[in-house]
Amino acid sequence: MNRFICDGSYEEELKTYTDEVVMKYGAFSQAAQREIMCMADTGNAVAGKLYADMVFYKKLYRRFPYRDAFYLYLRCAGIKITEDGSWQCDGHSYPMAFLSVGYYLVNYKRESVLKDCEGIDDIEALTIAGRLCLALKLALSCVKYINAAEAFNLTGRILLELSRDEKLLEEVLPVIEEEISSEGLCGIDLGENKCRTAAQCADAAELFFENAAREGYVYASNSLAAREADRIVAMKESDSPKKYIEWLKLSADKYEPYAANRLGLFYMTGKVKTDDGEAYFPEYIDYKLAKQYFIKATAYPDSNSAWAYYNLIKYYPRDYTTNLELMNEHMDYIKELNPRVYDLAMEL
Repeated sequence: MNRFICDGSYEEELKTYTDEVVMKYGAFSQAAQREIMCMADTGNAVAGKLYADMVFYKKLYRRFPYRDAFYLYLRCAGIKITEDGSWQCDGHSYPMAFLSVGYYLVNYKRESVLKDCEGIDDIEALTIAGRLCLALKLALSCVKYINAAEAFNLTGRILLELSRDEKLLEEVLPVIEEEISSEGLCGIDLGENKCRTAAQCADAAELFFENAAREGYVYASNSLAAREADRIVAMKESDSPKKYIEWLKLSADKYEPYAANRLGLFYMTGKVKTDDGEAYFPEYIDYKLAKQYFIKATAYPDSNSAWAYYNLIKYYPRDYTTNLELMNEHMDYIKELNPRVYDLAMEL
């Protein structure tokens, strides 16, 4: 039985947060953030999760932000770690906090911003298998209560890792078997696949990634597109870029810069590229569509948007030859977003 339960009290707390913070102060103002901190002090688990997010993303100054955020996430997940190291949940939980704690357990000292973060003793005390067991239960609990796309993705990541390490799979298998019901793994129909072998875990991971992508998690879509590109290049399937386009489009249409830029490049060149080579689909070249996706990649900018500005300058030079003000503006954006790309753009 999954020990991470939710008594549903977060629903009223979510309403309180919406009425008392969002409706009065908006979602992103400083006044709203101060109100979130005050509401978190009252024990509101939803506000507590948002307060922890502010610490995690360094909106607030802390000497040990990642450690502090972890224990805040534990609190709003209703989880206490006893002296003997057992994890207990009292049910006063916001399910998104389950996801945050699971994210820590998977990534701590291994990947993401947590790779080089400060030490957290309660995670250090766990083996990798122990961490993945807890993370899997937490992710599946989040899926059960609120169907969060990120939780599908985290479950997929765990299953994919298990598919690559049979010894680790053997240690986590009891948890997987405990979670599988007649409906599959947390409602996903696995068919005859019971995740007992590495190959079955890999197949199940793909199902979870696909669910995450279709539920709107852009990084799952990007990962699926990357894997599809590997398949296309490896197999030289000259008639099969449709899934590649589909996965990128899911992210790109949500203004995710990496996907939008990659899709723009595909329509510009007709090429699917990986580190191992490329496949060419000239029938898909569409300069007008390419430009639309390059522009979309700049709408909600991050470092990948610099490549989109670079591609606009490279492939549509006429837009700039008579508009030096636009050229200078886009070059300034490139320099701010990604100085390495700026050096390349200077050579155009």
